[in-house]
Amino acid sequence: MGNLARAFPTSRLLITVGIAAAAPLTLSAQPAAKVSRFGVYRGYASPRYDGWTRSSRYLTLRDSTRLAIDLFRPTRQNKVEEDPLPVIWTHTPYYRSTIVGDRLATMLDYLPWVETVLRHGYVVAAVDVRGTGASFGAVDGIFQPDEARDAYDVTEWLGTQPWSNGNVGMYGLSYLGVTQYLAAGEAPPHLKAIIPEMAWFDAYDFMYPGGIFQFYALFSWSVGTKGSQIRSPLTPSWREVVLEGARSRAGRWSVAGCTNVPCAPMRAGPVAPVDEDRDGSLLAAAVSEHLLKGNDVFLIYSSLPYRNSVRAPGRPPEYHERSVWPRKPAIERSGVAIYHVVGWYDTFTRDAVLAYHNLATPRRLTIGPWFHNHIHSYDKAAEVLRWFDRWLKGVPNGVTEEDPIHYWTIDAPQGREWRSARQWPIPAARNQDWFFLEGPSGSVRSPNDGLLGASRPAGESRDDYRIDYTVTLGPSNRWTAAAGGAPGPVKDYPDLRGRDRKSLTYTTSPLTGALEVTGHPVVHLWISSSAKDLDVFAVLSEVRPDGFSDYVTEGWLRASHRGLGKAPYDNFGLPYHRSHAEDVVPLPGEPVELVFDLLPTSKLFRAGHRIRLSIAGADNANFATPVVVPPPPLTVHRGGQRASYLTLPVVDAARP
Repeated sequence: MGNLARAFPTSRLLITVGIAAAAPLTLSAQPAAKVSRFGVYRGYASPRYDGWTRSSRYLTLRDSTRLAIDLFRPTRQNKVEEDPLPVIWTHTPYYRSTIVGDRLATMLDYLPWVETVLRHGYVVAAVDVRGTGASFGAVDGIFQPDEARDAYDVTEWLGTQPWSNGNVGMYGLSYLGVTQYLAAGEAPPHLKAIIPEMAWFDAYDFMYPGGIFQFYALFSWSVGTKGSQIRSPLTPSWREVVLEGARSRAGRWSVAGCTNVPCAPMRAGPVAPVDEDRDGSLLAAAVSEHLLKGNDVFLIYSSLPYRNSVRAPGRPPEYHERSVWPRKPAIERSGVAIYHVVGWYDTFTRDAVLAYHNLATPRRLTIGPWFHNHIHSYDKAAEVLRWFDRWLKGVPNGVTEEDPIHYWTIDAPQGREWRSARQWPIPAARNQDWFFLEGPSGSVRSPNDGLLGASRPAGESRDDYRIDYTVTLGPSNRWTAAAGGAPGPVKDYPDLRGRDRKSLTYTTSPLTGALEVTGHPVVHLWISSSAKDLDVFAVLSEVRPDGFSDYVTEGWLRASHRGLGKAPYDNFGLPYHRSHAEDVVPLPGEPVELVFDLLPTSKLFRAGHRIRLSIAGADNANFATPVVVPPPPLTVHRGGQRASYLTLPVVDAARP
């Protein structure tokens, strides 16, 4: 992966984080020269306000459901700004604010850059999704259609208040990112711009990537969110804590031991009642409704294994209803400007580039070297302000004239990591095939150690492997980071040599020069087995001269889902597996070809290092692969008419 401690020298990281999490800004005395470029914004805007006030209340929706909302309005010398300002808001199931000891944690703690934006002249709001927090209603699966309609009602209420200038935006990551797409699909007239970060585009490809149930991450997320509904009761001093949190305080704070944002207020304590709830009885009534009427998310989706699965006769396919892509026509008609943000080590990397490519509204895309919820190494507040200033204040700051795509190339020379492009995939990339070859005679490591080479073998051969169900990427990875299941902040992958020893591996000779791979790798794998079905997990890594196997990206496919079809959206011509119930075909016993893509990446493989693709039949602790006793064989075929190979999108070495 390119160890993050190596990728970001300490001095550089501290400076960048300091920009994003500095103490509250003071009012500018002198106008600065105007500079607006990726991650830099000066002279176009200044922190005009020195504080804020917070209030909370219930909003009553069209179906009479009441949602809890926090409102933050900027102040100058303790006076609330009465002139209309643009409004940005988020729709969250993780509590809009919580009571943590003797402090109130709010969205300004959860996403520290939000306070910077507020002080530049924005009203900020946060709303508990129906069935969560202090809101009434019940959860009926993830991203239920009611949430989209709720977002319309909230947006229109915010856009018509006397302190609003009528221009509304949305912000937030993960679940809070998907809710923005849902809102845009409802086309509320006052919604002008959104910044969905690390959000899905296709629901099925999160729940069942390659047709394989993502067990651990979804289970962890389901347990965590359900458990948050029965958190400890309000403390006797909760009213005083809420009142104290109604005005800006000196400096920011976070939950003790918090090393990964967001960690507050998510699951940090009991949700804060709204101001009108004097004795906590409204909150108690809301929580009772959640528990009595809500459905368990894990139980719902563990029983829906196909892309066309339905929960009951007459209902639409669940993953169609909960995905973003079917809303493409409505989102495009809305004209909402969308700034997509994701990381190379996020769960939703492919989703973000697909959303950017398919949703033809004013748009922008940034891809950093990030795991889920772990954004760093650029000035987040500057980018958010540039986008919202342009679309909610009409500031001609040039953000729409520059290259719309910015991405970080892992292990590029320091200072040259950030790149820009006008389209994705980048035109400079060309496909290069690397074929599976026989390993050297008397391989040092094991008989499973094959080679990757540029020439297709003329004759056919095979590698026999017995499925090892203990193979795993471990409990701290892109999947667990996305679903709250990781045992701590995920910052890097470990050395994969232990995993490689239990897998079939194919590795190049040491590279004679650096090789940049930017785009979507694709695996063509000829296999056979006596089993009727099995799962295939492919991991791409870079092997250092000392043998350290450094994670780059991965892909998966359940063999019975191997049938290829046309995607219902433009997926760059990548392999698409429809995965309908009627598409499932057992393995026939004779060789068949599996074709699947790995999650996209931008990685500079360094001279003297090697490229490795490892093939296994399990990712224990992450995916629900059925265990067969005894473990079945997996034969990988190579050469001739059954040549297995890896296609890499390679960028010319001369590229700066």
